[in-house]
Amino acid sequence: MTLLAIEHVTMRFGGVTAVDNVSLEMAEGQLLGFIGPNGAGKTTLMRIITGVLRPQQGRVVFRGEDVTRWPIDRRIRAGMGLAQQIVRPLKSLNLTDNVALAVGSHRMASPLAALLHTGRSAERARARELLDLVGIGEAAQAMPGELPLGYLKRLEVARALALEPKLLLLDEPLAGLNQAEARAMADLIASLVGPEASGGRSVLLIEHNIREVARICPEIYVQDNGRRLLQGPTSQVMASPELRRAYLGGEAA
Repeated sequence: MTLLAIEHVTMRFGGVTAVDNVSLEMAEGQLLGFIGPNGAGKTTLMRIITGVLRPQQGRVVFRGEDVTRWPIDRRIRAGMGLAQQIVRPLKSLNLTDNVALAVGSHRMASPLAALLHTGRSAERARARELLDLVGIGEAAQAMPGELPLGYLKRLEVARALALEPKLLLLDEPLAGLNQAEARAMADLIASLVGPEASGGRSVLLIEHNIREVARICPEIYVQDNGRRLLQGPTSQVMASPELRRAYLGGEAA
């Protein structure tokens, strides 16, 4: 079943069209890679999906409902989660409490109430489960400032998972990681989707690392100059002349 549908969305900033009549669909339980060169409008479309921006034309349909005019918090409660490229953990809280705050916020629908109740054993227990899930359970009591970027990237994913999303949007989670770290993070992302993952979760992976996107994503969506260029099975997309021209400058994928 269709989980997310972007229908003929256009977004302009003054005289610049950042997203031009874009449409795409995601199914439940799907891992979709989203690539494109710099200036392709990837970030703008992600912000439209999450509700940071409202398009001038078109609509966003999530789980069968038109959410185009919904605020961010309502979309989160409906089942969207976002892990951002620039991680911003609460530096005064250890990793467990950073995730417990997100768990409590989801359950209580109030960040303030969650902050006042982060000592609750249920939230902390769930936080530790999520830290184990993303592979950093041994650092549960560590402070964010003590840890390298790779750990903080996984912490960001754990905090997004704490919201129990049906759709997890990952904004360049491999950025800043070395090759080994990027491969390990990509493997983690792949493990979040599929029969073993809970609740039929889908992941939209916005990423510049084409090698890892092609390795783990069965399907890829490509955007160029604000327009939809391609969407299809990874092998077909990576072999397409359009991708080579737009993204790889004519070189082989």
